[in-house]
Amino acid sequence: MEPIALTMDVLAVLFFSGLLAGLVDAIAGGGGLIALPALLFAGIPPQLALGTNKLQGSFGTLAAAFNYIRKGEASLKEAWVGILFTLVGAASGAVLVQQLNPDFLKPVIPMLLFLVFIYTLFSRNLGLKEGVPRLSQGIFFMLFGLGLGFYDGFFGPGTGSFWTMAFMVLLGLNMTRASGFTATHLRRDSL
Repeated sequence: MEPIALTMDVLAVLFFSGLLAGLVDAIAGGGGLIALPALLFAGIPPQLALGTNKLQGSFGTLAAAFNYIRKGEASLKEAWVGILFTLVGAASGAVLVQQLNPDFLKPVIPMLLFLVFIYTLFSRNLGLKEGVPRLSQGIFFMLFGLGLGFYDGFFGPGTGSFWTMAFMVLLGLNMTRASGFTATHLRRDSL
């Protein structure tokens, strides 16, 4: 692998995109949709960009999880099964992405980013109030822990939005509780 030339211009783009990604993550999630393209723009190889994006996102997720648990909006006791399956899925995705050729990932990542952006753009008004659960927690956590954990370990951007949406649609949680449970699940698979 050849060294990456980090000029002052590139460092400035990375710095400001990191600030913007952190702000977006703090408000609504999805900062990886900003940070990952900036890392790729800087010439960082795809696997390294994915790992760097996951590392920087972990700090915000840890802070959010702590805050939601402290406020009682999420409970580790209720979420441990999902955390376990998410960890298994995330480890599997991370192992797979390391095995892939970077030349394969270069065109795939922008396409996935675009799809996640479109999904995020059109799913705004859900979760204003509690709904009816459509799955038991055990089945939900097993299916979505493995599936979204794998996606998060393999790619990452948009995972928080997918978790939040799944909690609202399939477990009937309101937006605040769904966000709290999302933070506890992402906290565990980010470590």
